Amino acid sequence: MGRGAPVCHDLAMPRDIERWFADERRRSEARARACRTKRWFATEAEARAAALWDRTQFGERRRPYRCELCDGWHLTSAER
Repeated sequence: MGRGAPVCHDLAMPRDIERWFADERRRSEARARACRTKRWFATEAEARAAALWDRTQFGERRRPYRCELCDGWHLTSAER
């Protein structure tokens, strides 16, 4: 038995990769849109003050988080 060239049995791989990149691009665009619609704070202290204001005025419990997209701060109601 001789050794031949390796055989690739997964010919759908390039399409899978293209689909992954397209999905990732859509997710990235959705994150950017979400970032633009949220309140932006320059510092964590500003975001904490806004979260406290929201809690006293509306009873909403929010916490600040650093946004990797805009390098600012936003508020979230999500638990850690």
